[in-house]
Amino acid sequence: MSSLARRCVVLGSLAWLEAATAVAAPTIWDDVRRPELGRADELLSLAERSRVPAEDALDDAGMFLPSGTSEELNRQLNARAAALITIADGQTLGDPRLLYLLGDALVKADKSYLPEGRERLERALALAPASPLAGEAWFSLAVAEGKLRHHAAERAAYTRALELEWEPELQATIVTNRAESTMAAGDLALAMRDYRLALALSRSATTQALAYWGLAVATERDGDLPSALELARRAGSFRFGPPSHLIVALDLPSVYFTPDYEEHYYRALATMAEAAKASSADEKRLALQTASLLWSLYLDGAQRDSERWAPNARAHRDACRRQLAQLDVERSGERDAESEPGGHED
Repeated sequence: MSSLARRCVVLGSLAWLEAATAVAAPTIWDDVRRPELGRADELLSLAERSRVPAEDALDDAGMFLPSGTSEELNRQLNARAAALITIADGQTLGDPRLLYLLGDALVKADKSYLPEGRERLERALALAPASPLAGEAWFSLAVAEGKLRHHAAERAAYTRALELEWEPELQATIVTNRAESTMAAGDLALAMRDYRLALALSRSATTQALAYWGLAVATERDGDLPSALELARRAGSFRFGPPSHLIVALDLPSVYFTPDYEEHYYRALATMAEAAKASSADEKRLALQTASLLWSLYLDGAQRDSERWAPNARAHRDACRRQLAQLDVERSGERDAESEPGGHED
């Protein structure tokens, strides 16, 4: 699991974006093709503006769209910024700022652009390592390496980003992400240390919730299930959004999982924690059934990839099934007792 620290929150849809650019005269694409556009500053400004949706498009909408839609628009806008720089040969102008922007936009645009985005960021950092953009570039590079499942490179990039970041809240996010990468590599002790450091640094409910989620999973994988369940309950106690639609931190649009099926491990552990604290047999049964299903969903992917944590998941799924069988026995015994005729006295 990882969370993006510097996320541009946008609202809208690709349809509105296309409509807004179609009526403009000249369009942003006309501007980038102008022969007189020779200065890096102009292209940089144009590309940065292209990552922000048109104000009138958002105003005309008059509504908030689901977070998944805004994330998709964010990817499309970053793809557009990368295309603008490429069409204008911005990467050949000798300005590291354009390479920084191009690399970051490619990483945020689509998974297929991750290798190229990583290459552009590495080149920018080599050309201008002391740039004010270096800290964010190291963070973006770490995201790319993580999604490519290069965990050693990911952790190294997060460490470089941490060295350049002074704000405690952003430090906490970087440390949390680094802990996720460390756990994926199998170093649970170091991962748990980073999660606890993130909790000490952060005052944000989002960052604290994500750190608790990660710490719960790392603790379980380290062999301490009772403590892990308590930590999972703590993580799930953080809720976000309007009262009518509260969500946990794992549901936030800035959160992603590598690999995707890792999400089921987090949710299954939390659901087991709910079962342990259930106030009725029916509530416990539902939680155990859900947890068992989530463990199975995790195993579908983990067994295919020979993930090291698959045996843990299988053992927990079997434990859930045994508890469900015991609940069925107890319910059957209660029904038999109710159906027996009462005693008589002469």
